[in-house]
Amino acid sequence: MPAGTGALARCAQQLSPALLACKPLEVGRDTRQAASELRAVAPLVVLREPVELVGPCTIVTNGARTVVVSSAELLRKAPEPLAVALTLDGKKTLRIAQWSMGKIAGVGIAELAEPFPKTGTDLVPLDLSSVSATVDTRGAPSALVWIAKEGSLFVRRAAPVHVDAIDGGGMSDEVLTRLASPDEASDGEAPIEGAPLFSWMPADPVLGRKSEVVLVAIGLPYRQQTFKPRANPAIAELVGVEDLGRALPWEGAVPEGSNELDQVAGEIRDDESGPLAGLDLEPE
Repeated sequence: MPAGTGALARCAQQLSPALLACKPLEVGRDTRQAASELRAVAPLVVLREPVELVGPCTIVTNGARTVVVSSAELLRKAPEPLAVALTLDGKKTLRIAQWSMGKIAGVGIAELAEPFPKTGTDLVPLDLSSVSATVDTRGAPSALVWIAKEGSLFVRRAAPVHVDAIDGGGMSDEVLTRLASPDEASDGEAPIEGAPLFSWMPADPVLGRKSEVVLVAIGLPYRQQTFKPRANPAIAELVGVEDLGRALPWEGAVPEGSNELDQVAGEIRDDESGPLAGLDLEPE
């Protein structure tokens, strides 16, 4: 084992999310790739012998239900049967039952044919609470995470990127698109179709928010190349993942003492008096 490899591994395990969020450039790409949230990124494969890599996908759960999110175009073009590789050697898979396009253009959401196993996988589904509701990194360090194959194993790769909101050089009052440009020119050819964009958000003491690693968007190849906000050409156009909130509704119970109103149904009556006259209210 090369000198320092063991120390790097121990360091990656011991680094808190706060350090990953606040000092990503100091800890380097290797440590950034060690963030536990990235274990939600999985190989999307075709069930052949051996399994054939299609591209990256992300496993997201609300605790009761688990779905797969990726590029709709990647899912559309892929042969069947499609599956998620549960282990990085591709020997254990979980078939995809069906998929559909989200309301956000470019996003595809797939249903699994069986419940996601709790053990025996190299994946950890990302909790819905770690999904951003907007495509806004707030200037935090970010990376596109994609899947490569080295020999017989799948590996995750993180390409650090700058995210820029494009308004056409001030010609538009609204953001036209958001582009991800690689920090390193060597990542310019990375296969980022369907790759999730993660951001290492720093703590916000004012809002009482801890540092966290969140899924912000899905990357689609930026082929038009109309805009070039950085020295290296942009490799991805970013689309939001708000559709996950519709695919995975909140499953929690209303806490005791909540002021949330229960839904009621009633029918009109004409034999009563008072402020609620005419209503026979019955909880559903």
